[in-house]
Amino acid sequence: MSIFILSCSSTQNVKQEVKCPKIYKNKYTAVLNEKYLVINGNDTTSYNEIRFECVYSSFYTHKVMYDLYGKWNKEIYPSNRKHPILMWEKIDLFSNGKEYTILTNGLEERKQIYASVMVFDDTETDLLSETSAEREAITNLFTDFFENKNNKKKDFYEVYWNMIGPK
Repeated sequence: MSIFILSCSSTQNVKQEVKCPKIYKNKYTAVLNEKYLVINGNDTTSYNEIRFECVYSSFYTHKVMYDLYGKWNKEIYPSNRKHPILMWEKIDLFSNGKEYTILTNGLEERKQIYASVMVFDDTETDLLSETSAEREAITNLFTDFFENKNNKKKDFYEVYWNMIGPK
């Protein structure tokens, strides 16, 4: 799974409208189901992600996962990004014994800011696809996680910046 993100993810130099004229602390303007594109040579693969738009920090999904499940298992550095995608493996999201792989991501640009999450099962099936029976439950769960995060807890930031600092 790490290989798909390690290759170049898609970016385009297109004039964008300002998607976030205002950012919100502890809130977001929308929860979107978007495609995360990965380009590897001539091949392009897309994965589904839940995006929380116009948030105060693109690290919100990283922090929520860290606060709930501890330190991530892997960092994945897409070739065109400064900050890594963080991966948690074997996470029992619904406390029912089923394990998931969770990837958290985010983007902060002058015109846009979001925090996002991608979710896969143990066979690497994209559980946020339009045909997934779990898509709505996962979206609702992460919306709840996001809305109820503990802003006073700062442990994540210390661990994250110590990990990324030397790079």
